[in-house]
Amino acid sequence: MATTSVLPVDLNAYILKMELDIAHLAKVAGDYSTAESFLNASRARRKAIKFVFWNAKMGQWLDYWFNDSTCEEPQTWEVCNQNQNVFASNFVPLWVESFYSDEDPSLVEKVLRGFQSSGLLGAFGIATSLKNSGQQWDFPNGWAPLQHMIVEGLARSGSKEARSLAEDIAVRWIRTNYAAYKKTGTMHEKHDVTKCGEFGGGGEYVPQTGFGWSNGVVLAFLEEFGWPQDRTIHC
Repeated sequence: MATTSVLPVDLNAYILKMELDIAHLAKVAGDYSTAESFLNASRARRKAIKFVFWNAKMGQWLDYWFNDSTCEEPQTWEVCNQNQNVFASNFVPLWVESFYSDEDPSLVEKVLRGFQSSGLLGAFGIATSLKNSGQQWDFPNGWAPLQHMIVEGLARSGSKEARSLAEDIAVRWIRTNYAAYKKTGTMHEKHDVTKCGEFGGGGEYVPQTGFGWSNGVVLAFLEEFGWPQDRTIHC
């Protein structure tokens, strides 16, 4: 309920990716003025993401809270205003290629260590947060889009260790999706990352089945990594 007081890491990463994509498409279409405009916007946003959100000690980007959402004067950045809580969304910038293609060469290593020590990786996927609030966006729920973005970022970062971790996460996610499908006959919108084959819960509605992004992410993982090497996806 305090959305006007917080600068979110993931939203800014999505906007950055959009700016880069528009710049690329505009260049392909021959609209070089638009391409340059969005490229400049992306450079400014990437610089701001690095300055405002990055926390070197934790090895992740952190949401930033304003002191007073009603103030009109420019505010001074303070590290204490970074939200120190750990969320899977803190690692979404790694999904944007420019963060590992031309930034600090050691950035991937720092983010990898930050993720490994975050406590987010469960037996069957990445938890959305570490807080068990009973809400659907918290522990122990894992959501397919976040699995995909983090896995894709790790896999394409150029680090062999990061790609190995990405494959491990993908296999965990495939296994629990497969087990849930075999048990229920449907794909689910979210999963409990602590229990194989258990779909997630919480929130204000009955967990949905179907399910577009769950199907898409499993297919993307199979396409990227193939069938698990042990030839089985049972839990």
